[in-house]
Amino acid sequence: MQRWKLLWAAVLMVIAVGANSGCIMYREGDLPPITQWPPVVKQTKPTISLIVTGQAILNGSVKEGSGDYYLEEWRRDTVRAYQDSGLFSEVRQTAVESDLRAEIRILDKTESSPVMGFITGFTLFLVPSSVTETMTVTTALKDRKGTTLGSFEKSERLTTWVELFLAFAMPFRSMDHLSIYDLNRATIVDARASKGVL
Repeated sequence: MQRWKLLWAAVLMVIAVGANSGCIMYREGDLPPITQWPPVVKQTKPTISLIVTGQAILNGSVKEGSGDYYLEEWRRDTVRAYQDSGLFSEVRQTAVESDLRAEIRILDKTESSPVMGFITGFTLFLVPSSVTETMTVTTALKDRKGTTLGSFEKSERLTTWVELFLAFAMPFRSMDHLSIYDLNRATIVDARASKGVL
């Protein structure tokens, strides 16, 4: 009877330690801060159609079966950035007739060490491990005829650390799903300021 109590106590302790593991994510700061948002709006607002494609790569290999999930999320964040800019009378999500067309290619490149991930899990998160994710948004803005008006590329790097004692930091960090949204905002601001495209 005493042996079963000790076994249950050990199992509960392992579950508690595993449940208390935490992670923290931070941006590397590659993307300069956006100071003017939304941009100053012109009198006449054009329509724009967005064509969003993308690829998720993990340690040099394409992430199988995850493309649709990521692409839907990326599309949603991209459309929201263009709508929030206030520069367009209508933002369309398909390649239909419009004044402008934005061909947006998103690359999510994730680098991690499977060995360190195993060691982190095996030691119940006492030994930390990290994952680095580089998000790159490449945008080609075209007019109604298909002539390229400007090309832009923006990148941001996110690092996530996983460790037992980061459980205390976890409630205070925000979920950092704003990278694609912010990269598109930076593209819009750059297109507006430097090239005068928008």
